[in-house]
Amino acid sequence: MKPYRVPDQRGRDGPITVETVKAIVKAANDLKGKGKRIRLQGFTRDLKQKEGIVLSRKKVKEVLIANDLFQANTRKRRPRFYQSLRKEIPNGLLSLDGSEMVVLIDGEPHKFNVELSVDVSTFHHTAFSIGASESSDEVIKVLEAHRNAWGNPLGVLCDSGSSNLSERTRSYLKDHDIDLVSAGPGNPKGNGTDEGAFSQMKRALGVIELNLSSPKVLARSVLEKLISLYIAMRNRNPVKGRVLSPDHGMTVPTSQAQRDAERQRLRDHMAAKARPQDDQLKVDRLYGLVRYHDIKVEPEALKRAERSIIAFEKEAIAAAEEAFTKAVNRKAERKNLAYFFGILKRIQQERDDEAYRRYCCQRYNEEVMLDLKRQQEEDRQSPTAEHIVNLLVQAVKASFQFVREVAIRKAREWTLELMSSYPSPGPLKRRISDALGKVKDLSIDQKTRVWELVEQFLNTKTTAESVTQI
Repeated sequence: MKPYRVPDQRGRDGPITVETVKAIVKAANDLKGKGKRIRLQGFTRDLKQKEGIVLSRKKVKEVLIANDLFQANTRKRRPRFYQSLRKEIPNGLLSLDGSEMVVLIDGEPHKFNVELSVDVSTFHHTAFSIGASESSDEVIKVLEAHRNAWGNPLGVLCDSGSSNLSERTRSYLKDHDIDLVSAGPGNPKGNGTDEGAFSQMKRALGVIELNLSSPKVLARSVLEKLISLYIAMRNRNPVKGRVLSPDHGMTVPTSQAQRDAERQRLRDHMAAKARPQDDQLKVDRLYGLVRYHDIKVEPEALKRAERSIIAFEKEAIAAAEEAFTKAVNRKAERKNLAYFFGILKRIQQERDDEAYRRYCCQRYNEEVMLDLKRQQEEDRQSPTAEHIVNLLVQAVKASFQFVREVAIRKAREWTLELMSSYPSPGPLKRRISDALGKVKDLSIDQKTRVWELVEQFLNTKTTAESVTQI
């Protein structure tokens, strides 16, 4: 066995120090002073060759963003990942779908809708129905034929068609204790079992054409025979390398405990797909915007808008609504969802870029890192009243929230630590007051804020001691 060697210097760089940040900032300023643009790949390579700084392009970019030498730019959001339904037991989950099939008679096409049910676990084609169009009657007819042959399934997997989700179909499924598991819109893989079955069927049958002048009933009877023949042959052959054929697979006995566990798994799957409350609030705001401005929008476009708006932040949606209202008041022809989402996308991108810039500043800004280093050096010394005042002065003058919070937290710790060496808070208050009076570059409001923090620390300590004595 040969030892694994990491190529180049990847994975070997240490933490980014203040000196490293200073060197990167100086190199970037020198490059800009020459009137040249910073190109990350070449700039990172020059840092390694000239300065001996081995960092990735991402880290160098974050340091430059933190020190206002590079513009923050985040990527677009990735599409959601669809989790597939697993196959567990026969007659547990039934895939149901419809597809259009054409029979040519003397060159004249006759179109039919074929509704087909396939068991997800065994790929057994259990029932079918042929009708003029996709309807609730055809769906119920197929379910009834399946129940007569194999009994009630636990769940039915179907797309979001109107016939599958109609009140009549839902009522039928509820009466027979069958759960409805709908696949996501625009996601054919969610119901891939029936999609694959129709694909194989049409490939096996090919074009059905009769050169007879006969009524449509003849075309229907021929189609029924062909489909019956295909299903009978399909169910005799094992699928996906299995030992049992679909016919034999459907006869495998299952216990009630297995069926209960499978039903619970299906319901857990549907519960996981339920829309969170925050997402529902975003959709409600979308509908409120449409109603308020009386925007004319097609149902399909409104569905796409529902799926899109949940990817944005509530604050960005609120800002976009305000900007959209102002734009519509100036020009009424802008009153459409496409214009609103254009504003929303721009505002969200600005928020993402600003959040990324703040993250980089908190980690790699030279001022922040120097303040943290100074505080770490002061941590090694025993705290004094002057140290506490210096920390609080930094807190009230800091431009970053991160630095302010760290300074106040450390000043509170030092005050409580120093308080333990005094019999009462009076002498410590006087020492801190004298130290604060020596600071000359503070305004009256800033000194008042510092003293309020000091009193807050001392009162916290006094209150805690009183409670302990009680």
